[in-house]
Amino acid sequence: MPPDEPSRDDVPSPEPAPASGRNARVNLKRPKPEPKRPTRSANYIRSASKSLRREAEKILTKARHRDRIPEKIVKQIEYSVAEIDRLLGGEDVVALEREAEALDDLLHVHASFARKSALRETLENVGIAIAVALAVRSCLYEPFKIPSGSMMPTLRAGDHIFVNKFAYGVQIPLTTTVIGKDWFSEIQRGEVIVFRYPLKESDDFIKRVIAVPGDTLRVNGDRRRMELMRAGEDHFEPIERERLADEKCLAENSSEPIDNCTVYRETIGDKSYIVRYRDDLRTTDPSTRTFVVPPEHLLVMGDNRNASHDSLAWQVNEDAVSAAGLLSRIDLHDITGVEGRIEIREGLGETTDNDDARLDRVRYIAERTSPPHELELEVWRAAGPGLDATAVGESLALAIGATERVGFDGLLDDAIGLGPRERERLVEIGGGLGEIHRGEDPVARELIFHSPDDQLVFRLHCGRSRCVRWADLGARLVRVIESWQANPDYDAREMLVRETGNPRSQPARAHGDERFIERRFGSIGTGLRLRAWRTPSESLPVLRDAVLGGFGVGPVGAALNARFDRPKREAAELTDVASSSLTTASLITLDASSGWVVVLADDQHAMLAVLECGTKRCKSRQDVVDLAVAVSGRLVDAADDPSRMPDLLAQSDAGALPEVPVVGSSAYYWDHVQYDGRVLDDSHSIQLDVEMNPPDGLASALERAKGALEGEPVVAAQLGDDAWYSAGSSGYQFAFAVAQTNLVVTLSCRPGLCESEAIALALARRAQEKARDTENFLQKDVTRSRPFVPRGNVKGRAEVIWWPTSRFWRKIE
Repeated sequence: MPPDEPSRDDVPSPEPAPASGRNARVNLKRPKPEPKRPTRSANYIRSASKSLRREAEKILTKARHRDRIPEKIVKQIEYSVAEIDRLLGGEDVVALEREAEALDDLLHVHASFARKSALRETLENVGIAIAVALAVRSCLYEPFKIPSGSMMPTLRAGDHIFVNKFAYGVQIPLTTTVIGKDWFSEIQRGEVIVFRYPLKESDDFIKRVIAVPGDTLRVNGDRRRMELMRAGEDHFEPIERERLADEKCLAENSSEPIDNCTVYRETIGDKSYIVRYRDDLRTTDPSTRTFVVPPEHLLVMGDNRNASHDSLAWQVNEDAVSAAGLLSRIDLHDITGVEGRIEIREGLGETTDNDDARLDRVRYIAERTSPPHELELEVWRAAGPGLDATAVGESLALAIGATERVGFDGLLDDAIGLGPRERERLVEIGGGLGEIHRGEDPVARELIFHSPDDQLVFRLHCGRSRCVRWADLGARLVRVIESWQANPDYDAREMLVRETGNPRSQPARAHGDERFIERRFGSIGTGLRLRAWRTPSESLPVLRDAVLGGFGVGPVGAALNARFDRPKREAAELTDVASSSLTTASLITLDASSGWVVVLADDQHAMLAVLECGTKRCKSRQDVVDLAVAVSGRLVDAADDPSRMPDLLAQSDAGALPEVPVVGSSAYYWDHVQYDGRVLDDSHSIQLDVEMNPPDGLASALERAKGALEGEPVVAAQLGDDAWYSAGSSGYQFAFAVAQTNLVVTLSCRPGLCESEAIALALARRAQEKARDTENFLQKDVTRSRPFVPRGNVKGRAEVIWWPTSRFWRKIE
């Protein structure tokens, strides 16, 4: 044995100890015979020996304990420790047990002051157990019991589940701080989580994640249609849902099936799960709500969709600032002079829901005219006796530039997604119309066509934003013809009943006698006849060319002559009439088979007259010209007073020719409907952002607002020292502080609504005036939506059901 290692003989024997209690086994004066087999199991002996060795080493390493033990006893303890180390590597369990008992006696007699009492050891063990349990519960898994049926059919009331608290990071107990988030998985859409209820954090809720930070969710009032625009994308996609006809709904407190309930399989990304809707709780709410999920927040819903208290239902009552209180729609009409509808879009971040009552945003969008969205239908059922419908159509086509002629099939060449049956139906109806005039410009498309019996003329005008393709116009043409065939007396408005917008119609059926007059004296051909139109609906040039075309002259006449192989006719325009006549009309004369015709067109008074004079009244061309001059002098009175229309041609003008009654003398019927192209967009908008009682102070908040202005801001002296102004391509912007109410306001007005800086400044002044009184913009005890779950409130992911036994260890989808 090495000289530096003590032997058993170097160690004095300990004092005799009472033969009871812990030391009953120690009796050095009367040693018991050494046992031949161990009194305890080998595993127990080895474990106890290791524990004693660690305890002895710990005592000897602390100077304050070692100094109190005699040096020889220290050596004896060190010897026992060395022996135990040696024996632990062998198979002699009896010797190991004997050496361990000797070490235990040494420590009891000479180092009891350093050893833990039984109570202390018990308390420490209990404390360690509790700490381990808390660590597991806080960081790993925690059991929960489901209190309600808001997550049915996935979870039922009374289910016991385990929640993985390690899935999204480690949460420091009793705080909302999560550490190590970057090392663990992110919270995914479709996962079921347990979280502290944001409105009462002492309560735990369990719901399913539907939207994560940056997502925008759009939900209808009944919750049955949901559309999601994921973070970083620019379009909404419907959340997929498939009805499960074979699945039954169960009652919340039993396993009995219930009626008026529908089950669906819903899918978000790669997550698929079951949801249900209570049909007996269905609402007719037509509204749509939009939620933009802010950073570090989540939007959650229960699987029992319309019977769940979740993000869509959470509300609080508090005093809230309202940006709409600083400018109203009346203010906008008053200051900008804009007419028509003004829509208000409230809510911070383009959502109906605002978490912070100190902040608010309002955007007003004014309706504006948009020619590319217009739709117009005109119908000429009768333009007057003797006026050919074909001539009216040709004249209209030339006037609006619809010079291309196509068959109906040509309108369907650019159709997209048109099925063979629908195409066959359209061709069957539109194919009987013959040639169709069409034309287009950068704003709109035009069609001129006739009814199948060739008696009516239609003009269909459609803006390019409403009729993107010719096929769109062709489909509307078919609807017009279908309506006319169903009832030839339908007004134009009834022929386009499925269009969007507010139609303005103007039928002329009830006022034909004020717009057209016909008088006859003597026989047709040899006598005298006058037809006159007042404020013609198709415009004076169109009607004049149509009238001339009916006689085979002018551009319309040339087209019709070529089309129907008729001989060319000549006409002369008379510009040198007697100055004493004071006429404002232009006179065009042409020869008739037995007389002459004069067409008078007065652009200034929107009057047109056609005078046909036979040889019994007009012996020469000069006679008809003199008569036409007399008629032209009466056009002014007839234009001002419709009742003077018959006075255009009197009995005295006819001489001895008797007047012949004309049946249907008011046969002028034009019908019209127009859907105005009116749109709402940001080009005609104004936006206000307000912040009350900013946490970083009024000056800092104003600096932030100033920094958000586009362009280089300058002091807006007209609004005071605490106001800034900038102007650019996106409009006029102001940022100002109101010290009286501790408010910061930012106003941005687009050029379409604020056509000048003066208008924008007037709006800013009105908002500033109202901002000085909280009665204008502070709403008391307002019910506000509070839809989002803070990320720090999430406790973990629900993973398995462990009770009841019928669903033991079922994974939660």
